[in-house]
Amino acid sequence: MSDEVKTRTTFDIIGKKAAGKAIEEIFNVIHPAPPKTSLGEIFTAESANQFLDRVASFSALLSQADSHAQALKKLDAAIAEMETVRDEVLKAVYKQIRPLEKSYKQIQLFFENSEVRDNVQRPPVEFFIFNADSKAITSDVDSSTIVALDEFVQGRNDSFNFRQFICNLVVPGYVPDVVRKRLEDISNKWGMLLIGDLKDEKSFRTLSDQFRTDGGAYEFLKRPEDKAASDVVIAGYVKLREKHWFEEADGDSEDADLYSPASMLFAGSLARADRTTGGGIAQGPVGMIFGKIRGVEKSRIEPRISQMEHLSMERQVVSIIRNEDNDLCFVGSRSQAEDPNGVLKFFTSYRVLRYLERRIAVYLRRVAEQRLTRDLVKSQVRDPIEEFLRSEKQKGTIYDFNLDIDMAEEKFAMGVLDMGLEVLPVGPAETFNLKIDTPNFSKEEAK
Repeated sequence: MSDEVKTRTTFDIIGKKAAGKAIEEIFNVIHPAPPKTSLGEIFTAESANQFLDRVASFSALLSQADSHAQALKKLDAAIAEMETVRDEVLKAVYKQIRPLEKSYKQIQLFFENSEVRDNVQRPPVEFFIFNADSKAITSDVDSSTIVALDEFVQGRNDSFNFRQFICNLVVPGYVPDVVRKRLEDISNKWGMLLIGDLKDEKSFRTLSDQFRTDGGAYEFLKRPEDKAASDVVIAGYVKLREKHWFEEADGDSEDADLYSPASMLFAGSLARADRTTGGGIAQGPVGMIFGKIRGVEKSRIEPRISQMEHLSMERQVVSIIRNEDNDLCFVGSRSQAEDPNGVLKFFTSYRVLRYLERRIAVYLRRVAEQRLTRDLVKSQVRDPIEEFLRSEKQKGTIYDFNLDIDMAEEKFAMGVLDMGLEVLPVGPAETFNLKIDTPNFSKEEAK
């Protein structure tokens, strides 16, 4: 059998040798891997001077025979040419930088909006970044990204350690319906809230038009299924910064200002509400306004009152409004007050119920595989769960509850513990019936 042939790159040969630099200079065709060359060696002061001499040499530009006006004209032309070169270079550089800048600013704004600015010490927010391009996900079956995401979430949520539970899944930007439905199934299965975005609509008219039921892009938002409560989308992109003078609009944008999806900011605001008023869950249901949005001053779409009423018809949408203090705020929209099961179809109530389910499951797992007795059930199941539910009622997470545990010893002997729990979660104010009338004047009073 022949000997194994090993292939080595030029960097393997000379990159780590002490005489590597000298070898490069002698044999300039042999060059190690470019990523190993530092930027300081590429962009030196000497190379910058050489570049400036090539772009504009003022010594060769002017002559002794030039008049004052001719000299100024030549200088103005040379400056204009250099400015054009500068703008083209910056435009090309920022075309590559803008996506990275947008991603980093979204992460920065998540932490800025999740911060609770008081003197109370709280545990930090756990934040995991899955490095993937959501726009590249086009299939719900053949996507390796979705498979990897599902495995990661399953590894965290299908665990006895409830403290590592993933509560929110944020997918910035708009994704196709088939992908959203797959992500919604994953979120509903593992008790997460899926937070996404609509398209970067330029006006409320175009946003509203896409909700039509004859093929509109957002028709899926009007689905009546209970699992739709695990999926919420944000309407309206936020402005991260003004454009630089050399930037141009890309795609179908009307301007070159840097806008980004608002889902990361909403996730931060949701975490802030959780940490402020909840023992583990936000009281987002109360008022449905998640505080001031920090770090941005403008949203692409800021609906008015009448437009919010239009959005609230059976659509689980979070919009961005301006409150009475002219601050941007997230506000939820979905009118389910007349639906008997409407509380199950709203994402805030969904979060409350899944949170209670997760916490109660912890108490039940503690007694698994133990010998069931009345004293064990009372001390380690009934009393801790009732105490937990009373605390959540006091915090305002739920209105009331009814816990029923079957204490039949025959079932205990078989290893069966039957429980029933009715919970009334706090819901948002959706319908207001206000009657304004004038009193009936009698004839004597009319005189």
